[in-house]
Amino acid sequence: DVSDVDRELRTTHLEMARRYLVTSGVLSRYLLIDELLNDVICRDFFPRERPYPQLWRTAKFKASNYHVLERLYLVQKAEFVRARARLPKKVYKDLLVLNELRNALAHSFFPENRRVKPGWKGADIFSRAGFDQFWDDMGEASDFFVERMRRANRRKGSEIAG
Repeated sequence: DVSDVDRELRTTHLEMARRYLVTSGVLSRYLLIDELLNDVICRDFFPRERPYPQLWRTAKFKASNYHVLERLYLVQKAEFVRARARLPKKVYKDLLVLNELRNALAHSFFPENRRVKPGWKGADIFSRAGFDQFWDDMGEASDFFVERMRRANRRKGSEIAG
């Protein structure tokens, strides 16, 4: 309740809330992109002859996830995907910047005090403009991967039907 906060500390509380919301937004997009990259990599090694719940019951699939995917960083996954499939330059570059931004926010309690301030394409990530641009760009990146999944599922569906 705002009325419980000392009037002199309200601005501080609001600034902290904004920082937590921005950080959680960046981390959630990072995790989503990481998972989408995992899907592309898994499809490369396990062409989906079976759905994921069935694949998770196999030792081979579990081993690849536990001993390979869990140990790779987002940039390594993006580089693998880029080497194996079409990955637009903009999406790839955005993933590299996302990784840097995530590291700045995840490894600093006061990221605004870093030598290089956390931002997105020249804008302060804690500003409305910076966060909005980040959110739009990450939406485009995740849309790219989701559309890729849809196309793959349609192809798989037509192969089964044919």
